[in-house]
Amino acid sequence: MQKLLLSIFDDWAAELGVGLWLIFALLVVGIAIVVASIVFGILRLIIAWNYWIARKPIASGITGEQAALNVLQRLGITDVKVEMEGFFRALFYNNHYNPSKKTIYLRRTTFYGRNVSAVALAAQKAVLVRQDKEDSAKFRARWRLQQCAVFGPMFFIPLVLIGLVIDLVLTLNGIDFTGIATLIMTAIGLAFFVIAMVLAGLTVSVERRATRETIELLPQTELFQPEEIDKAERVLKTYILAYITDFIIAILKLIQFILKLLLQIFALFTNKDN
Repeated sequence: MQKLLLSIFDDWAAELGVGLWLIFALLVVGIAIVVASIVFGILRLIIAWNYWIARKPIASGITGEQAALNVLQRLGITDVKVEMEGFFRALFYNNHYNPSKKTIYLRRTTFYGRNVSAVALAAQKAVLVRQDKEDSAKFRARWRLQQCAVFGPMFFIPLVLIGLVIDLVLTLNGIDFTGIATLIMTAIGLAFFVIAMVLAGLTVSVERRATRETIELLPQTELFQPEEIDKAERVLKTYILAYITDFIIAILKLIQFILKLLLQIFALFTNKDN
């Protein structure tokens, strides 16, 4: 079986004109992405389960909006609003804080929610504002990159299509540079994957700090009863695990993209030589 697989890989490598190591690396990274995606899916189920458990009505009876305002007041922050996300904002963002508008945006279920999950998530976003007030470099960098990460991928496919059209036009005019334009546009698209990876890393750092500070703050507030604090901590910590998994998947996808780009380069120049 092992010899058969090696033979298949050798045939692929010979056909593409690349090294066996590149084919093998692509396979390994592809498997790693599948495994990480499965883990990510399991984490999402755990998050949903913890969220469901924590959906019981909170003893204090406050909403997520009220919890965020309560925490902001406790932190001495008076210039930040709390609003419910509109439809289009909810398409691109989760619960988040927008430093340019000095506004915490919460999903409808969080804004009006009177349960442990909603209150815990709203409180965490309020604590996140502290990093903006401290002019945290990581927070600032994350917010700037977030704009590119949200809208950047929309331009990836158009860039590749532009490259294909240029290559087609060059070929029809008898210019033997087929593939170069597509390769250049694909390389530009690589920037989006790099941004996604850096953003995922910054998100882990920023959100972990906010979660740690929220967990430290909760016992000092009147938001939760003692028996509810444990559930709130569990919800917040599970979300951090999801952010970490996002970061791992972003790294693997970047590596996969680079390997595919190398494969495209090898194939392109091998075909030119032939």
